Amino acid sequence: MNILITSPRAPIVLEWIRMAERGGHQIALCDSLRFPLARFSRTPVQYHQIPAPRLAFSGYQKAILPLIEWADWVIPTCEDIFYLAQLPLNETQKQKCFMPDNALLFGLHHKIEVYQHLPQTEHIRFPASRLITQISDVEYDTAAQKTVLKPIFSRFGRSVIRGVTPENTQDLSISTEYPWVQQQFIEGQALCNYAVCVHGKVVGHSIYRPRYLLNQSASTYFEPVEDARIQAFIHAFAEQTGYHGQVAFDFIDDGCDLWVLECNPRATSGLHLLGDTLEINTSGQLCAINCQSVSSQPMRAGKLLPLLFGWEAFKKGEWQTLMADYYRAKDVTASLPSYAAWLALGEMCYRQWRYHKPLTSASTFDIEFDGCQDDHTKHSTV
Repeated sequence: MNILITSPRAPIVLEWIRMAERGGHQIALCDSLRFPLARFSRTPVQYHQIPAPRLAFSGYQKAILPLIEWADWVIPTCEDIFYLAQLPLNETQKQKCFMPDNALLFGLHHKIEVYQHLPQTEHIRFPASRLITQISDVEYDTAAQKTVLKPIFSRFGRSVIRGVTPENTQDLSISTEYPWVQQQFIEGQALCNYAVCVHGKVVGHSIYRPRYLLNQSASTYFEPVEDARIQAFIHAFAEQTGYHGQVAFDFIDDGCDLWVLECNPRATSGLHLLGDTLEINTSGQLCAINCQSVSSQPMRAGKLLPLLFGWEAFKKGEWQTLMADYYRAKDVTASLPSYAAWLALGEMCYRQWRYHKPLTSASTFDIEFDGCQDDHTKHSTV
């Protein structure tokens, strides 16, 4: 089979490559970057550099449609999934794409509509949330009520305002075209999960505690945990929605219940924890294997943990803790040649400088989907 995997800038694409390799399939990758990380996989792959979907949708469409035609199976991994969903695909081409239908996909991406698609299970709660379409809709925090304010399609915790006051909201750009959500603030421990589902059945699932956050948001370290509440929730969700594709949720554990903060209907780093438990077999079916080998070892995104967090750890007297965590975790990029991470990081740093964006934004801004804020979506039917 021919398998097309998108956005190989994400390290989790290395896991998909290994799954496809086990079945002996032909693998192609596509992205707008010159040096996406998974391009350097030791497994032979074809790489196609294509236009960025957010910045040049017509060029992206022209470039990716022949690749979809070539492929027997298309696996989107990052937010380019929302642009893939808007392509004029026929029914046969749509069936190739490992993703849910558009109504569910876009509904889960929306930080209020998401709750309409979630099951009611024991010890899983939803925070009170309000849609904000103008600055006058914002309610300021009091001693009795704490909230957070964030764009309806934000990611990486970006632009989140904790502690809503007149001073920190006066310059916000809020409109019906670019709405925000004001949500009940929940204190507790952050947990994340990731699941791979095939037509309503959970084929693979992991739960982890995110640690060592870039810009206080994007995790670079994944500590596996077990939680029966999340296990029950994800199975109920998959069955209720007939979910097909990859999905992840962010939770807060308040010590009694779990609160669902948001959903990512795409791949996340939790895939690394599934280890060798999945394969795309010779018939092209995604199936579970070696179910006992779900990783109990922490995972880290590369060798840069001391570089990224060393100074902060040194100032706090936590250098030894940082290095102990570093050595006990498995490097998810260990199979790559040593120069791969530096080329990928160098390209991200260049984009950070060129576009004047923080590193997390520089890594994804050209594939992010923010609803009607994107020019081409004003003329598209979702």
